[in-house]
Amino acid sequence: MFHSKELNTILNTELAYGNRVVENTNWLPKCQRLVILQNRFFKCYSEHELSYRKLNDPHYWYAEYSTNKGVELLACRF
Repeated sequence: MFHSKELNTILNTELAYGNRVVENTNWLPKCQRLVILQNRFFKCYSEHELSYRKLNDPHYWYAEYSTNKGVELLACRF
């Protein structure tokens, strides 16, 4: 799904824990791939060299991991 190996690793781990993809799209002009998971991340993925941000904004999502200056983004709902 992602070009980023790290984001794919997190996504696959989350899917193995039972999380589900609820949205797979782009968020142009900046974000070429946006994947949103149904539930919060099951664990912290600090071992990856990605940007983590906790938005805690019900209008968007709870938290996100991104790479390439936000070109690819994996987010989770509340």
